[in-house]
Amino acid sequence: MNTKQKDFLCIDELIKNIKNKGLSIQNEEKMKEVLKHNNYYFITGYKEPFKNSFGKYRNDVYFEDILELYHFDKKLKLVFAEILFEIEQKVKTTFLNNFCNRYGYKELDLIDPNNYDISSPYLTDTIKKLNDQIHWYGKTNKAVSYYKQQYKFVPIWVLVKVLSFGMIRDLIMNQKSNDKDHICKELVNDSNLKVFEVQTFLELLITYRNICCHDDKLFGFVHNKINIRTTKYHHQFNLLKKANVYVQGKKDLFASLICIKYFTDKDSYSKFINNISKLIDEYSYKIKSITKQELVKYMFLPENFEKIKDL
Repeated sequence: MNTKQKDFLCIDELIKNIKNKGLSIQNEEKMKEVLKHNNYYFITGYKEPFKNSFGKYRNDVYFEDILELYHFDKKLKLVFAEILFEIEQKVKTTFLNNFCNRYGYKELDLIDPNNYDISSPYLTDTIKKLNDQIHWYGKTNKAVSYYKQQYKFVPIWVLVKVLSFGMIRDLIMNQKSNDKDHICKELVNDSNLKVFEVQTFLELLITYRNICCHDDKLFGFVHNKINIRTTKYHHQFNLLKKANVYVQGKKDLFASLICIKYFTDKDSYSKFINNISKLIDEYSYKIKSITKQELVKYMFLPENFEKIKDL
């Protein structure tokens, strides 16, 4: 067990600590200003690409390089957030259109178990979570309050605004089989996908959406549970395999690119991939101690990942 005590360090002590770790600083005064407004712990979460095989920092590394990678990840999250919000809106709208057409458009219709697959072992828990979100998230929403006061009910198209992406996913997966089939076919651009495959794709995208929204680390993220199926896109790239099974593009950033492709149109997807490519080019010049190829590799992307937009 590590019994080393972690004490709070003031700015000057942080600067000293950076140097003691074998890192150089180009401009100490400027870095002090940076550390006044940026969490040192968050920045150093991006240190691994700058270390050698022995776990020590390479000689040519400046702390500013780590800071630039931290900034790169912030901008990368904005690129992902834009298209993931579009997908979230699509999923919510597709769900509510199907539900309202078949079961009704009021809050009571949405929480009625009879409008779902009553044999689902997850239904009771899902309805409970649904009620909790309506109660807690709806309390401060002006539109929800307005409809409750004026009409004594809340339309589903208003409620979906306060329900989480994960909640809508759960509602879809607890619906009756014909509803799930219809919604999943409306959501993706490949009619051959099975419901469970669409569900897995959504699971991964919701995780990435939450990373972006909560400002967690996106760069180098690999999911510890989700493993998407091998798709037609995997075979178009020289991806890492083990025992002839793909390990790259299954639960990492490239896996998210594959999933996003199934939910978006060609123009939106091309813009998304181009924005990632431009960002990589921009920061491959700003981060001096790792190459563009290394940057792409640490993102778990194939070197020619851009070609996926044309497949």
